[in-house]
Amino acid sequence: MISISAFDIIAKSFKVRNDKPVIDNYIFQCHYKLTTNILLTFCLLITSINLIGNPIECITNLSKNTEMHKVINSYCWMSNLYTYNSKPEFSLLNIENNKKNIRSHSYYKWVPFMLFFQALTFYVPHWIWKIWEGGKIRMITSDMREFCTGSDESRRLKQNRLVQYFIESFHTHSTYAFGYILCEIINIFNISFNIYITHKFLDESFLTYGIEMLKYYQHPNYEFNPMEVIFPRITKCNFFKYGPSGTIQNVDAMCILSQNVLNEKIYLLLWIWFLILAIISICALIYRMAIITQIVMKTTVLINIFKFTNNKQIISMLANKFQVGDYILLDFIEKNVNCIQFKEIMEEICTQV
Repeated sequence: MISISAFDIIAKSFKVRNDKPVIDNYIFQCHYKLTTNILLTFCLLITSINLIGNPIECITNLSKNTEMHKVINSYCWMSNLYTYNSKPEFSLLNIENNKKNIRSHSYYKWVPFMLFFQALTFYVPHWIWKIWEGGKIRMITSDMREFCTGSDESRRLKQNRLVQYFIESFHTHSTYAFGYILCEIINIFNISFNIYITHKFLDESFLTYGIEMLKYYQHPNYEFNPMEVIFPRITKCNFFKYGPSGTIQNVDAMCILSQNVLNEKIYLLLWIWFLILAIISICALIYRMAIITQIVMKTTVLINIFKFTNNKQIISMLANKFQVGDYILLDFIEKNVNCIQFKEIMEEICTQV
């Protein structure tokens, strides 16, 4: 009989931690949580396929020789494979044209490393912000992030402690706000950088990959399948060996890249996700700039933390006194306490500011 403690251990691994402070928004989390996990999952998937299965299988006139067959497979995997952009014409007059028609492929063996590197780049902005933030939200919202089960007196004491800190540090959070906004900008540069390096990594074919796939599925008679061009499943490889008389023989191998069946889907999903993430990140930054502009201009149209009251005099007073750093700190406080607590905190701040 399995003990209950064993189930407790499993349950704890899936438990949502209510005591963990929230120091960013959902879009920021899409970068370092969702995107990083997506890339690491793809990396592990490709790596496991390479380790368990055979990522390449080459066919030559020497395939009956088992040892030579293994050598050719290893050599072609390490060297660059190639395909023809169009059907080659095999004649002496078209040798040069056929050389120009060759498309080389070398990315396939670096895909897991590339995905792992990209996963790290998406985590870097969060790591920078976590160091910059310094545990401030964890400190000031301590014992307030979980549901309040204590007495009203205990709850009031914790709220007064938070209000006292906010009043004493009023107008001193500009550097704090600057760090967060800077990390949001870094996120946008990072997604742009990842799109660029993926484009270069795939021989400058990534930017239009999704568009070409859309054209292909809209028009079945489209001249080529973008997946088969960028991620060919059948390629060629030239293996050189010494013959019986000492002359070098060119062994023409046809290689099947089974890994590309998965690569083509992975990079299509990444193209869609990178596009969505870039758009929402830019929109979020524009919204952030609009909020900052309204704080500077002392207006409150888009500022959500002032929605706790309908009293226009109180809203006007707070808008005139708040700076950008004060707003961002209160925005994070709102994310870490329940709405009733936050309303009481704001009412207390109004009486002391």
